[in-house]
Amino acid sequence: MNSLNRSQSHAADVLWDHYQTGHELSDEAFADLDFNDGLTIQAEIRRRRIESGLTQIGWKVGLTSDRARKQVGIDDRPFGHLMQRFESGISLSAASTAGATIEPEMCFTVGETISGPDVDPETVPSRLAQVAAGYELNERRAVVGGNLAMLVADNLTNWAIVEGTGVPVHDVQDIDDTEIVLYRNGEECFRCVHRQEVDNPFISISRLAATLHRFGLSIEAGQKVITGAYTRHRVEAGEHWLAEYSQIGHVETSYT
Repeated sequence: MNSLNRSQSHAADVLWDHYQTGHELSDEAFADLDFNDGLTIQAEIRRRRIESGLTQIGWKVGLTSDRARKQVGIDDRPFGHLMQRFESGISLSAASTAGATIEPEMCFTVGETISGPDVDPETVPSRLAQVAAGYELNERRAVVGGNLAMLVADNLTNWAIVEGTGVPVHDVQDIDDTEIVLYRNGEECFRCVHRQEVDNPFISISRLAATLHRFGLSIEAGQKVITGAYTRHRVEAGEHWLAEYSQIGHVETSYT
């Protein structure tokens, strides 16, 4: 685990206090920090959560499209640590998270630990047990604006994931050809093919392993990994969301 300098430690304390008390989160502590500072702070927040008795259930990969990387000017894959998972069909209160959004993403179950700075993407599928239709549920906890360090430190806005039905990874012929169709209250609101929106997931996972390696961390067997959003939508009470992934399965969530 990387040690924190004074500025990183202060920002981590400010963010941790926000999580514990709900006090307003000022971006002042993050003003002079960069992308890598954000990763260091997030790794510290993860450590504190685990030490407090919480259980990590997996990882998310950020910046999984050329469009996103060009927007921020960084060729890297930030991590986010996943702490909460729901089964498909869950009904949630739309007011339970601030500025709640939903993102369809592939959700992988890791069969064998993936670690190191130079994991060959071609070896990744054999280390994954399953791929499922999934959602990432996000919360707007801070007004991050253009402060990338703050966004990364704040766990890339993750609140939870929802895991739907899935299949063994080796049953999917060409995962980049997967078609994703999203429905809101029975009406189609988005459709794409995986390769049109995000990187090959096995490349993303290998890049995630490399980023984690810098912090002495790994993708452990049994963990979940989500590999990039196809689209993002605000959610409201009274909505039912269904996403179908060709060759893989479906996932659904309702809001009250």
